[in-house]
Amino acid sequence: LVSVVQNIFFLPFRFLYERFYVDLKAFEHALKKTKSDEQSFLLNTNVRKGNASVIFYIINFVILFIAFISAGRVFLLEFYRTPINKAFLYSYIPYPEYPLKGVIFHFPFIDITSTTAVSWQYIFLLWAIPIGFFVILRLLWRVLKPLLSKSKLLLRYRIGYNHLIIIIGSFIGTLIILSTILLRHFPTSAHFYYLTADLSHQNTTFNIITAVCTFFAALYSGFQHNREESAEARKAGIPEPIIAIVSKNTFKNSFRNGILLGVFAFWVTRLMPCSHDLSVLAFEALYVSSPITFDLIIPRSKHRA
Repeated sequence: LVSVVQNIFFLPFRFLYERFYVDLKAFEHALKKTKSDEQSFLLNTNVRKGNASVIFYIINFVILFIAFISAGRVFLLEFYRTPINKAFLYSYIPYPEYPLKGVIFHFPFIDITSTTAVSWQYIFLLWAIPIGFFVILRLLWRVLKPLLSKSKLLLRYRIGYNHLIIIIGSFIGTLIILSTILLRHFPTSAHFYYLTADLSHQNTTFNIITAVCTFFAALYSGFQHNREESAEARKAGIPEPIIAIVSKNTFKNSFRNGILLGVFAFWVTRLMPCSHDLSVLAFEALYVSSPITFDLIIPRSKHRA
């Protein structure tokens, strides 16, 4: 509920961000080109001139900072076993009766009861087929490139192919390892049941789920950011090989950041009741689903179309 309300509260700021999109991008580029000791002067100059986009930039940053600090304060409160201080409650909020009720959470779980090991021959064949397919495509392109390089239709498919190669290439090693482990321990039967967790206590299973979801959320964020940056680079006329190199590095960084954030999420949530894991998961679920939920009612800037 808090996640949904916070998204609704920040909708006006997202509307304004789209409104000032071009000006904000120009200001961000100007900051990057300015020396660190001159950035505050550039910021003050724009504020004194009444630059609406820069003023919004500052207000938006301050409000987001307050929101995250407030969420952090809530996460650090021990209010399950220790009666909460009335100073943290608004006057219209009734004081909770201790011991708190409704702290048992039921969630679905699949217990794998038996596995089988796929033969190494089939595992090597599984990887040889897609690798061979991409090698053949690359060889064909090298042969046909002089004849078809000016075709706009082929260029569009070529760009899509490059994106796929970049995505796969950025974490191919990890993908091979994980798929090999799965195929060597392929589930053949499983049992579905519900687990119960006391939300007032730390729960390692929840911590692992939060870490994994945080990793994928970071990877998704990097993918979305790279897609927008690549689109802007193409509009600016930057050559496709350069975009491909930058995109590959971006995906590698996103993968590394995802691992670091996942480990950090696991470490932090182990210090808290597992109710906070549900809060983190709710925020991440809303973020990943935003393109088909809240983003649908936000008019995109024509420069981002």
